[in-house]
Amino acid sequence: MVTAEVRRELEVIDGELPEDLPDDESRESAIAVAAMERDLPAWLVEPLQEADRVEGGFGTRFIRIPPPEVRDGYEDMEEFISAVGNQRLQDQLWVAIRGRGAFRRLKDVLADHPTERERWFGFRDARVLERVHEWLADEGIEPTSEPG
Repeated sequence: MVTAEVRRELEVIDGELPEDLPDDESRESAIAVAAMERDLPAWLVEPLQEADRVEGGFGTRFIRIPPPEVRDGYEDMEEFISAVGNQRLQDQLWVAIRGRGAFRRLKDVLADHPTERERWFGFRDARVLERVHEWLADEGIEPTSEPG
């Protein structure tokens, strides 16, 4: 993820770099030198270099990931609650998800029910993974477990 802070710093540094750098390795070294000259913290060098790689490959190797839809998370809670077998707990959860702070209140109610709490997190994670796989398929990307 390229943060706004890193993107701003990279834009400034990019404007100072020579345009005729021979390769990516030279560009990474030049970014490190420019960051030191700008007196940026040492920890920021690697994120700047990574952001430069992302920006350089944007649209070919990298694409923007859309933010999650809040509505999806709410629908996940509704589906989960519908499958809770304990009627008393189910009623408490329906009340908990009304209005603002629904996600926090759902977790608060589930704190007293560790088995259901673990089931919720597994359910939620599976739903998120399902949406990620659907998005990848829509983008024509085949998921892999291998890095890089």
